[in-house]
Amino acid sequence: MSRAFVKESDAETEGPLPQVNGPLHVSAATVAAWQEELVAADAEMAQLRGSDAPEDRQAMSSAKRRADLLRARLAAAVVVRPSGPAEEAGFGSVVVAEDETGRRWTFTLVGGEEADPAAGRISWQSPLGEALVGGRVGDVVDWPRRGKALSLTIRSVSPN
Repeated sequence: MSRAFVKESDAETEGPLPQVNGPLHVSAATVAAWQEELVAADAEMAQLRGSDAPEDRQAMSSAKRRADLLRARLAAAVVVRPSGPAEEAGFGSVVVAEDETGRRWTFTLVGGEEADPAAGRISWQSPLGEALVGGRVGDVVDWPRRGKALSLTIRSVSPN
């Protein structure tokens, strides 16, 4: 059957689970959130268990898939706690930097699984994250961007 005739919601319950390549460096808050999601998925499966309704079977398959992925993430999770001097950027730090035009940028250095660049949450292992790690107030780092690097001056570093 052509994929054009399969409901979009079916795609999340078909095929192999995304591979979880560990270790996953994450914050304690992310581990707690994953544990809460797993409890919710397990509760949903318990509620749906035994139903033969097609929509319940679909929901059960989706909840099982979510639970399996969360279990894999939790098994691979390594909680990274901020270390080093508070004034030095590292995992979990919030870094405020300013470019040469005076525009201010705020970045939180997080694990790859937690990254959300649009929200300013960048992986500490990304090119920008690596440039910021170890930085202190007053340091200038290059942000490798498409086309041309942008110079950023670190204005503040604080724990998250």
